[in-house]
Amino acid sequence: MTEQSLDLHIGAIAEADPVFRAKIVDTVCGLLPDVLKREVEGAGENTTLMEDLGMSSTGALEIVLLLEENLEVEISVEDLGREHFETVGTLADYVAGNVIPED
Repeated sequence: MTEQSLDLHIGAIAEADPVFRAKIVDTVCGLLPDVLKREVEGAGENTTLMEDLGMSSTGALEIVLLLEENLEVEISVEDLGREHFETVGTLADYVAGNVIPED
């Protein structure tokens, strides 16, 4: 991702950017095997993280930290709650709308 395209994903603009959101979904799905310590096949936007996959609260924290590292962004966790981990898609929505702009 170029610096210019990353700038497009910062702040409220990120919420409306379907390309960045799709990248988040793909990244979450790619990280699931590492976080859950097992193979995860067929995960997608509608996969429920806690119900279908049995993700723990520790796993939820780990996936947020790994998302920051992999996407090279900082995510505001101030309003992050269990409801944002309902599905891969709800987590992507939260992340896309809560990237902290660089100073």
